Formats: sequence, C-alpha cells, structure tokens
Amino acid sequence: MEQQQEAHPAFSQGEEQQAEAQHTGHPELTGAVGAVQASLDARVDQVKEDRRLDKNEQRLKIQDTWNEATDVHARVMKAYEHELEARATQAEQGLFHVIPANRDSVRQAYNDVYDRTVPGFQSDDGERREESREEMERLWERAIRTGDKALETAIGQLAIERGDEKHRDAYLARSPEKTGAWQRYGEARTKLDHFKNPQERFWGSIAGGFSLRKPPEA
Repeated sequence: MEQQQEAHPAFSQGEEQQAEAQHTGHPELTGAVGAVQASLDARVDQVKEDRRLDKNEQRLKIQDTWNEATDVHARVMKAYEHELEARATQAEQGLFHVIPANRDSVRQAYNDVYDRTVPGFQSDDGERREESREEMERLWERAIRTGDKALETAIGQLAIERGDEKHRDAYLARSPEKTGAWQRYGEARTKLDHFKNPQERFWGSIAGGFSLRKPPEA
C-alpha cells in the first residue's frame, strides 16, 4: 500500500546475525561465474592448441578472450545484484501487503497512529519518547480489545518500520502469513546487504567464487 515509510524494516542484532549465518551464500552467482570461467578456460585452451598462431598471436588472442570474459562477468555481477534487489523489494511488498478493500481504512489508521506518536519517537527527550511508547501500547491494546484489524495492521506496520520489537513481534505473532513474510524479507534483505558489503565482496572475490581466474598469458 502507499504510505510514508520511514526506513526499511528494522532487525535486532540477534536476528541479523542469525539471518546472516543462514542466508549469505550465493550459489546462483558462483554457479554463473563458474560457467563463465569454464568457457574462458576452454577458449584459452583452444587458442593455445591452435598451431596456426605463433606465441605473440596466441597471447593477443588470449588477451582478447580475457577482455570478453571480464565484460560478461561484469554483466553477471550486475544482473545478480538487480535480482537480489528485486527479491528484497518483492518480499517487502509482501510484508506490507493489504488487500485493496482494506487499504483506505489501514491508511487512515496508520496516519493517525503516526501523527500521535512520531513527535516523541523523533525527539531526543526521553520523557517524550516514553509517552509515545505508551501511546503505541494503548492503541495496540485497543485494537486487540475491539477487534480493529485496520488499527492492528497500522500499528504493526509502523512498529516494523521503527524497529519497535515489542509491537512488531506481537503483530507478527497474530498472523502466520505475516510471520512468513517477515522471514522472507529478512532473508532477502540480509542476502542483498551481504552482497553489497565491500568487505564481503572483497572476500568473495578472493575466496568465495565471485571472480575469474586470469590466464597467465593474458
């Protein structure tokens, strides 16, 4: 639904570590890079076995072959990053999905809760922040007590955006569907963040199968 989200859904440190441990492999990428490497190696072997070429001609042809392979590799890396971004976006949309018939009521409830609590959550004043937390709790209890699904959804979505673990977990616990959506989002986002992390990219290049082996002749 269209709404004023403040940030990507927030994760606790423990959740981030657990997700990272389970979902930071990139077998699709390493498989694609491996295919490019195999093609490169085969073409280099063909050049080296071509007795019509002298050593200098072989070297130049291998250099051209290497340049072509690095271009393909760059496209593979960019395409994989775009795929991870698309998966994260799709998972986030699933997490915040509201059926069309309920969107207006959820949007109104969201805006109301946001306006009631945002001053405190954005304040450096501890007392004002506590007042906003208490207001969130009051509104949540009211939503559950009255069966107000629009208000419940609005609070849950706002809690996800703010990293309010108490109300986020309470919201997710009431819906196996949303719990699954949260897990899928966590997996997708963690995998994307891991791939885009410069240190992880460097490690993947030297030991994780992200890079190509350059022929000595090139």
